[in-house]
Amino acid sequence: MPLSVTELLSRLKYAVETRVGEQCVVGEVGSCKTATSGHIYFTLKDASAQLQCVFYRYQAVYSRVRLREGMLVELTGKATVWEGRGSLQFVVSSVKEAGQGSLQQQFEALKRKLEAEGLFSPARKKRLPSFPLSVGLITSATGAVIQDMRHRLESRAPWMHAYLLPVQVQGRGAEFGIAEAIRKWNAAAQYGLPEVDYLIIARGGGSLEDLWCFNEEVLARAIAASRLPVVSAVGHETDFTIADFVADLRAPTPTAAIELTTPDAAALADFLSHQEGRMRNCLARAMQQARLRLRYAEQGPLGRPMLALARFAQHLDASEEELRSTCRERFQAASSHLAVLAAKLSPRALQQRLAAARAAVEAYAPRISAAAAGRLAAARAAVDVFAANINAASPQNALDRGFALVRTPAGTLARRAADLPPGSQLHITLSEGSLHAAVTGSSPS
Repeated sequence: MPLSVTELLSRLKYAVETRVGEQCVVGEVGSCKTATSGHIYFTLKDASAQLQCVFYRYQAVYSRVRLREGMLVELTGKATVWEGRGSLQFVVSSVKEAGQGSLQQQFEALKRKLEAEGLFSPARKKRLPSFPLSVGLITSATGAVIQDMRHRLESRAPWMHAYLLPVQVQGRGAEFGIAEAIRKWNAAAQYGLPEVDYLIIARGGGSLEDLWCFNEEVLARAIAASRLPVVSAVGHETDFTIADFVADLRAPTPTAAIELTTPDAAALADFLSHQEGRMRNCLARAMQQARLRLRYAEQGPLGRPMLALARFAQHLDASEEELRSTCRERFQAASSHLAVLAAKLSPRALQQRLAAARAAVEAYAPRISAAAAGRLAAARAAVDVFAANINAASPQNALDRGFALVRTPAGTLARRAADLPPGSQLHITLSEGSLHAAVTGSSPS
């Protein structure tokens, strides 16, 4: 007789609970969610399988371990079958932390590597435009994320243009599609895309596995190499990915990315209205001050311009009369000086000055001649004295007195007999004539 679904599931539940019983199992926490009832529903996985688990509130409140994605835990509990969905389930009675899961370890290793290379440094992050006009969205074309972002952008900054380049944001290889989208936006003209001011990479919340493509190195390096500023808006506020650390700005949610990067139209309108009011008040005060100055000017000298000009005309007349008087005085002085010069340069005056100069020269001529004769006589006497001194010192005078000059063949004077050995040739100069001789003997004296 065939069984009903309820009967089959009841038998399966009994078989699992009796044959498996209470067990201790180790694995990595996958997606984890706490219901409003306080019960915690999560998956426990390893490299090739996963198991649905439930940690009821009445036991979870006494646990010191707070479950989170990526944790490696050791669970104690009982396997059973939940008839409501016909699925295998592990009811947890206690939790013990066993370390980090493999995905979490990969996350931490890549984070340390990229941080050491400086990809997280605030110094390399680009500033986003203060008043953007366009944005490039990199996300899925379906789902609530793109709709939420579009509605938020329309209400907050309706003047902006948003362009979507749809990509896969979950699953194996999704990171390559997102990285390629970033490269295409940076070469927009080459790929026929419109130019944008910055990029937003967006995705809704999910488990660590769902968001894993945003923890891949290829995407991190594409974000770092982007010429355009990149905003990472992945998951919920508590979700952090490698893309968040590399991006120029991290937004906790996709809609928050719109709020953080665009001015609020309502706030901007209020600001402009306030500025308009201030400008109107300033203009009104300026016009009032101008009216007061004009009224004062009309009542003052400027109100009667001819009276104001009369004072200046009087000063001008006085200056003109002073100028004329000065010119006359200078002209008269120049004329007198010119007359004096003309009198000095007349022919009669020149003849008189020439005659006076000739008379002075004639008066000086005898004195000059006498002085010249005296100086010439003195010079001749000095020359005679010098000549007498020269004659007195002349060797010829000594020769005339009977002396002789004795020279060696080398031409030097012989002064000592001891310096002339026998046979030495001598040249003897007398007062009249000369002769050659030879030394035949020498005396010690």
